[in-house]
Amino acid sequence: MTENKSPDVVIVGGGVVGAAAAYYLAKAGAKVTILDQDPIGAHASGQALGGLSPLSGAGIPDPIGGLSMESWRLHLELSQALPGEAGYDYEFQTGTAVAVAFNEEEAQVLKERLPWQASQDGFKLEWREKADILAIEPRLSSVLLGGVVTEPSAMLNTYKFNHALVAGALRYGAVLTMEKVTGLQFDRGRVSGVSLSDGGALHCDRVVIAMGPWSTNASAWLDFTVPISPLKGQILRLRSEGPPIPHINWSGSYAVTKPDGLVWVGTTEEKAGFDDVPSAAGRQTIVRSVASVLPHLARADVVKQTACLRPVSPDGLPVLGRIPAKPGIIVASGGGRKGIMLAPAMGKAAADLALNGTSTLDVSALSPGRF
Repeated sequence: MTENKSPDVVIVGGGVVGAAAAYYLAKAGAKVTILDQDPIGAHASGQALGGLSPLSGAGIPDPIGGLSMESWRLHLELSQALPGEAGYDYEFQTGTAVAVAFNEEEAQVLKERLPWQASQDGFKLEWREKADILAIEPRLSSVLLGGVVTEPSAMLNTYKFNHALVAGALRYGAVLTMEKVTGLQFDRGRVSGVSLSDGGALHCDRVVIAMGPWSTNASAWLDFTVPISPLKGQILRLRSEGPPIPHINWSGSYAVTKPDGLVWVGTTEEKAGFDDVPSAAGRQTIVRSVASVLPHLARADVVKQTACLRPVSPDGLPVLGRIPAKPGIIVASGGGRKGIMLAPAMGKAAADLALNGTSTLDVSALSPGRF
């Protein structure tokens, strides 16, 4: 790529966080270019389950419970606006989620979260005993003690969602270029552009680093450590007879029937570097787990197995904010297993920081400088 007309903001990375930032920036009237060396949705942003659970996960309720709830609100807004802007549906749907416990320790963990969760507007949560849970999904293992039922939860197709965000950004004037970024350029300490693999450059005065687990590559460009590493996760898609399975969660795993008619089950958490190849060991781990909770799935056919790399930080929280002493540089990465859930808020905050230097969303606990 040769030198192009100068955008206001360059987004390095076209996953859901970068795409969300581009969408909100372009909608606000900024000139935006998205740069990514790989096709949109090729990695975790296009292969994740797509379950939206704003009331649980790392850092919830403190310090990111408010951010998670704001992201839920943004998801609801996007579900109304984005399909029309992008030109197609991304299978957003609400439903019921059931988190089940099989021993007293698991039950206690679920019950401890309930007061804050139940206090959030728009949600109904309650602990239910074994008989009530089995009435919702009678194929669950009879050794369960009970569980927490959440209404509503939501689900979307992550591949289509990623593409819809990009399509929405393009509709508002953003530019997408498939190009590898090899470095950053600075003028008197402030970013002035990005260097490209073909030897060209793209001039700009603001850059959002949103490369998922590859965000760590920016450390060399910035002389500042961006502490993001990959966490491998694998998912199986099963074909099984019988009625659809609602969104069932247990001990960090899940099973749910999605609109494709398949039961998606997962997941693993593997520190395997940048190895994103599905493995027999991962498959066995998931099959054993789901069979212990939904025994009938032990006989299901495995239709597809995928693996992707989630971006995680040392403390498990997103890295979102400006790089100290590097004016114009914003990092937005580290969503981990909550990346799809948090993407709208992370993208909106990154867009605010790029446009205004501050954000109406409280991201103070997520600053890159905290490390």
